[in-house]
Amino acid sequence: MVVVGTTNDPATPYKWAPRLAAQLRTGVPLPLNGEGHGAYGQNACIDDKVNAYLLEGTVPPKGTCCG
Repeated sequence: MVVVGTTNDPATPYKWAPRLAAQLRTGVPLPLNGEGHGAYGQNACIDDKVNAYLLEGTVPPKGTCCG
């Protein structure tokens, strides 16, 4: 599972994304270095990685970062 988190999200601290990914055991955190609460639809890199996961089941390599 891909867990997207924005590094400067005012509503959801980024540190929660890697923690959730770890709790899911198969989760991979996908950080967006940026501002704001939403990432999908706001950043082409995030959109590409999420679309690849949803449409093809392709999980980005651990350590992938957008922004």
